[in-house]
Amino acid sequence: MIFFDTNVWHGSWAFAPLPRLNPAALARALQRNDIVGAMVSQFDCVFQFDPMPGNRALLKALQRQESLYPLPVLNLATPMWREHLQSLASNRRVRAIRLLPAYHAYDLSLRKYDDAIAAIADSGLRIIVTSRLVDERHEHHAVRIKPVPVKRLARFLERHPKVNPLIHGLSRFELEALAKSQELFSVDTSFLEWEDSLRVASDFLAASRIQMGSTTPLQVTQSHADKIRFSSLPAAQKRAVAFQSAYKFFNLQSR
Repeated sequence: MIFFDTNVWHGSWAFAPLPRLNPAALARALQRNDIVGAMVSQFDCVFQFDPMPGNRALLKALQRQESLYPLPVLNLATPMWREHLQSLASNRRVRAIRLLPAYHAYDLSLRKYDDAIAAIADSGLRIIVTSRLVDERHEHHAVRIKPVPVKRLARFLERHPKVNPLIHGLSRFELEALAKSQELFSVDTSFLEWEDSLRVASDFLAASRIQMGSTTPLQVTQSHADKIRFSSLPAAQKRAVAFQSAYKFFNLQSR
């Protein structure tokens, strides 16, 4: 079985001694786990108010790695978001924009961000909302970042029913709560941790709306591939989660 990983990171993380892999080494590490392609963001963008230096470094680093697609970060709280979006949308390899509302301290569900959400959608780019990047119980003691509340995600989805975003980092219970009120969204597998996680998640959301996401190198890549590989779901649904849903979402060529 092959996989497409929608939640991979590049660069240095300040709170853990992670291996600093160059893009070629990162691609090889993913391929050892049968991951044939990935959406990759830059760690530098997480804590910087202006994510563009990190985005530019990412775009340059991934120029020659066809299997690694840049997933730049847009901070809607900066007044330069429109210029940043125009610059990112002009790059042919960019298929989506990652939003980090918990790290950049804004509420996506507020009316003041409607223009930004509409502009991203009009640019033809997909939206990825990262609710959680690290288990908040394991954050550095000086960091107090909580995941985006489900109520805010629900209000965001209700305000923007045509956006149909991919939401990274939901737990099993958060997915269940969100799916009770909304259905036009997809999720990744990065924090869906339960016995036979995909079987449980598919009770709330169709497998066609679940995509692989590992948060490599923050988590163990193989564990996320095995989460799909050894699921009790039918083979067709496992293939959907492994790569087909992502190919359709990002309009990538099928394998």
